[in-house]
Amino acid sequence: MSLISLVMGEIGRKEIYPFASWKLFTVPCGGEEFGQRYKLYGVKNGDTLRILNTNTKHYTDNDMDGIINAYGGEIDQNNDRNGNMKKLLIFAKDALPEFQGYLLYKEKYRPIEVDEKKMNITKTFITKL
Repeated sequence: MSLISLVMGEIGRKEIYPFASWKLFTVPCGGEEFGQRYKLYGVKNGDTLRILNTNTKHYTDNDMDGIINAYGGEIDQNNDRNGNMKKLLIFAKDALPEFQGYLLYKEKYRPIEVDEKKMNITKTFITKL
């Protein structure tokens, strides 16, 4: 079944064996209707850019995602908001020093759309760091 699902995926058809897909590992919340994550946007020369989590000198992309989500959730829930904003700003300046400012957004999406050509993401502004 895994081999058949792989071939079906390669020719553009839907998979028939759910455990053959990369989604099992990268989208464990695929059965949920909505997912959310916190993302940093950087301000550079007057432009606002969505920051992609990539490996940097001190952090892996997974570390960055975890740190931003942890502090973003605390800030969004008003748990020691000022302290967590300061910590997230220190992290952002260390990991991404090329930006003059940072904005925190909450992004809400449907995990089932991850495999689609266009994924609808609803952004909510949380704060400026």
